[in-house]
Amino acid sequence: MESFKVSVKDADYLEKSLSFIREFLTSKKVSKENIIKTELLSEETIVLLTKHAPEGSSIRIQAKKTFSDVNLVISMKGEQFSFDPGESDISLDIEEDEAEDAIRALFLKAFGEKYKYTHKDNINRVRITAEKSGQSSLYATLIAMALGLILGFLLKTVFPAPVANVVCSYVLEPIKTMFMNALKIVIAPVIFFSLVTCFSQFKNLAELGKLAAKVMAVYMMTTVVAVFIGTSIALLIKPGAFGFALSESVALSEVNINTDIDYSLLHMIVNIVPSNFVKPFVEADTLQIMFLAVLVGIAVGMIGEYTSVLSEIFEACNSLFLTITTMITKLIPLAVFCSVALMLFNMGGSSFLTILHGGIVQIFSILTMICFYGIMVLLAGRLNPIKFFKNAKAGMLASFSLSSSSAAMPTNIKVCIEDLGISPKICNFSIPLGTTVNMDGTCIYLSSFALFLARGYGVSLTSSMMLSMFITIILLSLGAPGVPGNGLICLGVLLNQIGVPIEAVGLIMAINPIIDMFDTVNNTTGDMAASLLVARSENMVDLEIFNK
Repeated sequence: MESFKVSVKDADYLEKSLSFIREFLTSKKVSKENIIKTELLSEETIVLLTKHAPEGSSIRIQAKKTFSDVNLVISMKGEQFSFDPGESDISLDIEEDEAEDAIRALFLKAFGEKYKYTHKDNINRVRITAEKSGQSSLYATLIAMALGLILGFLLKTVFPAPVANVVCSYVLEPIKTMFMNALKIVIAPVIFFSLVTCFSQFKNLAELGKLAAKVMAVYMMTTVVAVFIGTSIALLIKPGAFGFALSESVALSEVNINTDIDYSLLHMIVNIVPSNFVKPFVEADTLQIMFLAVLVGIAVGMIGEYTSVLSEIFEACNSLFLTITTMITKLIPLAVFCSVALMLFNMGGSSFLTILHGGIVQIFSILTMICFYGIMVLLAGRLNPIKFFKNAKAGMLASFSLSSSSAAMPTNIKVCIEDLGISPKICNFSIPLGTTVNMDGTCIYLSSFALFLARGYGVSLTSSMMLSMFITIILLSLGAPGVPGNGLICLGVLLNQIGVPIEAVGLIMAINPIIDMFDTVNNTTGDMAASLLVARSENMVDLEIFNK
């Protein structure tokens, strides 16, 4: 951190302050555009603070760089003032200086999150974000993962078993559970209000049907490609070809997978319509919530004089829950630390290296599918795939950290609008829908591990069985919940169908948490890529935002 202080009695106080800011930003390699913008903001801020300060006060500037974020804090003694235009009544009756101050305040407030004003102990403080790379959350998450691995290793090998169990049961597990519960609070409201906001904007239902058809067509296409990639790579590399025995540490009684759940397409369609309005929210049933949101959204656009009022209310609620989600996700590094430590502590089994081989093949398949998204963006969308991945990285990181498409959904909607330039009309519909029906990562997971475990148990699959498995995987992906661990449930159903012992699921439980992270990234990246392609076909992409 670097500091600078100068009295307003100094005739050159403004120039000296700006010179310090310019030199600091240049030394930290901030872009020229951001240096000019920050200088302008700082100049207007200093003038405004000086006008509300006692005579002879001093200006203090603190400048620091944290990871790749560069921030300035400008402080000065003085009375509190307001940026609210309602309190700065600009009219023809006020003095020219007062109007200038009000306009300046409005200008500064327009910079939103990059400009924060506080007043405490008779000191006015302004924080200006000169440059925000978006990497700080990535660094924090990676550090949390590394620390989690270290703690998990220590709990497994160094700490006495009673102490390790206490740490896991009374510290790590509760923190992880509370974080995921906090996210579950907002999942249903975010799905509901984002879809209502989306559908209330459509005055022409034919336009809505056209967009919905395009979104579903892209989702189904990527689903088929995902199954093909997962199956092809598993058949080509043949993980587990040398065979392995069921680990003695995994007994049938320890593997509790319900294979009696009805995952048929008919059941999924019938179950879309709930029996009452409240139950879908209580049970967090995504498809039922979406059905209700579609009904309400269409109705809001059809009720005449109340349409605008209700639209504003739903938009406000949507912004409220997205903001709450942003607040909660700031704790992602803490949740990752606890999850990784627990994962490593719970790992074990004599067949671990063989299972790890299967996991590596699975991750390779995921990376192949993500490359396919880049090709789609390039050929079908005629856009730079590198830009796509760069702009989508915040959503991909959130998905990796949370291991849940539903939990990452609010972040992905925000990324689509603010970083990819996709119209809210598209992504407010396509992203919530994708959390349920577009599970490309889950398709790869099922096809790859089903073949891996079948080979390991010596189960031979005929062509007809392979075709049946292919169709089953697609149906399972359409109804799979976007929550951590959904792959294990679906895999249990699939193994039961192809004749592999159900206890085989226990073999991959040790590495499932880390595999789940990659699967979720695949799922949500596919959602964002599909949304971009549909928006591009409808000329609903702000290319200025996408190419920034």
